[in-house]
Amino acid sequence: MEYATGTNFERIALNMAENGQLAEEYHPQRTPAPSPARRVVNNSIYTINLKLLPIKLFYLVFMAAVGVLLPFVALYMMHLKLSSKEIGIIYGVMPFVGFFIRPLIGAVADKFKKHKLTLMIVTVLTGVFYFLLILVPGRSRSIHVQVLTAFKCNTEDSYVSDCYRDAMQPSCQGRLSLQSFVTLFKIDSLNQSVTCNFSCLIAAKETVHEFRACFTDNSGSYEPNNCNGTLNHGKHLNFTIPSLPTLIHRNTSASDDKCLSYDVKNIEFENKVTHQAFQILCESETDLDCIVSCPKFNQCETEIVLFDSTFYFFFFLFLLANIAFAPIFPILDASAYEALGEKPNHWGMQRAWGTFGFAVSSVTIMLIKQGQIEDFAVFFYIFLPLCIVSTFIAFFLPISSDIKCGQFVHNVFQLLSYAKVSTFLFVVMYFGILTGALEAFLFVYLFGIGADSLVLAVELFVQCTSELIMLFTAGFIIKKLGLVNCLYLTLFCYALRFLVISLISNPWYVLITEPLYGICFGLMYAAASSYASIIAPPGMSATIQGLLGGVHFGFGKGIGSLITGFMFDSIGATWTWRAYCISSVLLLIGYFILNKTVFTGSHQPPTSTNKAATAVPDEQTRQKENLIKDQNETMEVA
Repeated sequence: MEYATGTNFERIALNMAENGQLAEEYHPQRTPAPSPARRVVNNSIYTINLKLLPIKLFYLVFMAAVGVLLPFVALYMMHLKLSSKEIGIIYGVMPFVGFFIRPLIGAVADKFKKHKLTLMIVTVLTGVFYFLLILVPGRSRSIHVQVLTAFKCNTEDSYVSDCYRDAMQPSCQGRLSLQSFVTLFKIDSLNQSVTCNFSCLIAAKETVHEFRACFTDNSGSYEPNNCNGTLNHGKHLNFTIPSLPTLIHRNTSASDDKCLSYDVKNIEFENKVTHQAFQILCESETDLDCIVSCPKFNQCETEIVLFDSTFYFFFFLFLLANIAFAPIFPILDASAYEALGEKPNHWGMQRAWGTFGFAVSSVTIMLIKQGQIEDFAVFFYIFLPLCIVSTFIAFFLPISSDIKCGQFVHNVFQLLSYAKVSTFLFVVMYFGILTGALEAFLFVYLFGIGADSLVLAVELFVQCTSELIMLFTAGFIIKKLGLVNCLYLTLFCYALRFLVISLISNPWYVLITEPLYGICFGLMYAAASSYASIIAPPGMSATIQGLLGGVHFGFGKGIGSLITGFMFDSIGATWTWRAYCISSVLLLIGYFILNKTVFTGSHQPPTSTNKAATAVPDEQTRQKENLIKDQNETMEVA
């Protein structure tokens, strides 16, 4: 799941901050920043950099908080009875909000040089606002139906005397007769067993206060010696009809225009343990009033009202939470780059701690649930303390007052005038659409086909493992395959993932393709950011990197979440996934043809001056070498 968990994948030279915002850009031609102070703890190749330790800890703890709650927010919305359309709208709006809020808050922090204070405030507010979601009242789509009928018993037989007490078109409102209850739930057409319990009391019109009933296998008249069980001097009578459809089909007569009689045979009763009997007989004529309870059928589903207070309350709190969440990683990433000095390519090693924290917390919380996800309180109770701990850690971050994390993209329209650039950005936005679709609705879909917490835990573990593997292998793969071929591979892997998801009936089968997550997100974003730096016009490398993250994490994810919710409601989940599979294949073919026919010239769009044309390639070559270099340098731990 892409909850700001993406790693650098050896493209740190561009200092691309998470979700499309830029940290202070690293320029090799400038005087390198001094190396951060470090303390050597032994003579091995491993060292402890105390300056980077708070950064690693913040990534670890805060991403652990993210892993505890954010992957399961869609399930929580479903738990509150929000519709797919409403979930899509909520998820669809938030990336757009983040796209505009991030640079705004970042610019304020830049202006007042209060980056650490800003990070501490937004971190604790993220915990508070997400925690308040637990207060959102869920919708009730069901009403308990009370079914009333009469039971008549004598020395020869016993029967249910059911009289209509409601209109011919029964509804969930009020009390129902047995016949209306059967009509409402279409029980008379069911072949399955519908067990119902009858709890009966002497009718108010009766002058006697006690009666004697006999549960017997005898087909004759009342005989106390033949009773399997006798209720002596009782006021209550309780028994169970194992199959209500069988009782209904045993319609003996219509006593008048408003009443039907059902002969009671083959019943069950409890006398310390459950017993069976052929019929119930009474010592004398007795009338009783009964309440009928049929488990799983006494809850009447009603049509919910969309966009009510539940939706708006959740939307408002979720909006506040996302506003607070938006600037956290741009500020944190910018401070990490600043602390790394002339070794920005080690940023991925810092962020790997976040990926590890996300994996451990998300998998652990699912295992704690032990197959049950309905109680979401534990998610919120763990999330808030982890955010508070992260706020405390933020106090020790080595954040310089000179970092820049609020830069906004410039020259966007000029950049989009290049067909090759705009087509590439469209492909990246399409990847964001697929990301939004899976992030918002994959767990909802798996839960709907029977997934429990163990399935989700293993699925998250596979995703995080594939991302960590890609962290160390992306550069090698890019060098072997080429940047554009990696984008082709991503489209193919997405098509395969959606095809498998649309075909599975067992949620465990989703694990067949989930290892491809490392390619679909990790390799894709590494190759995309590298390719963007190569095709960028002179002087617009920073702009295209900011726009790259914006169209993927902002517009792409927003559009994907929004349209997927509507597609779920209109064409169903299965064909939604198949539609994404087909569109991925078509885009793969179209993009391949464009690159082989239309975009056959230089990687670099035409420049206006010869000077620019001759100056840029050397810089771009250096960038490309940095972007896909092997990580053969000494790894800094802790």
